[in-house]
Amino acid sequence: MIKGKELFIKYGLKKTSIDEIVNACGIAKGSFYTFFNSKEELYYAIMKQEEAFKDAMIQEMINSDRNPQELLHDLFTKSFDMLESNPFLQRVIRKEEYELLIRKVPKEMLESHSESDNESGAELIAKWKSNRLLVDEEPDIIIGLLRAVVLISLHREEIGTERYDKVKTLLIKCVAEGLIQK
Repeated sequence: MIKGKELFIKYGLKKTSIDEIVNACGIAKGSFYTFFNSKEELYYAIMKQEEAFKDAMIQEMINSDRNPQELLHDLFTKSFDMLESNPFLQRVIRKEEYELLIRKVPKEMLESHSESDNESGAELIAKWKSNRLLVDEEPDIIIGLLRAVVLISLHREEIGTERYDKVKTLLIKCVAEGLIQK
């Protein structure tokens, strides 16, 4: 995974071959296929590893007594900071890489990833709902909204790089304020 990550950062998903990965690792191609069915599955496994910070942040939010609006703002801000500072995740959020990944990774893996996101956020949502801190909406809708906010990073060019940061900041503010019960 370390060598694959290095190659994917340097060349991208499309231009990195399995031969380059196995040569960098000093293993046989058959050994690669013992663990992964394709380079896309390796890329996906690395992506999941790089996104692990999310679950730690959500656990921190569950255990925190801070204002939920501030916590949501921090979650979004830290997520964007991670996306924008991590070279591998920067590759993932390039539209062509992301589209190639979702086309090539088995649908069950993508669904499993989505379910995992839903489960990790469900506990937080349940806590905040029980304390009447969150708007009355289905948990999967709220999680979908949170995911959509972060996916705005895929559209930096369409939004315009000169105004992207201001749009992102306003979106974070509006969503964080809008989800919290007044």
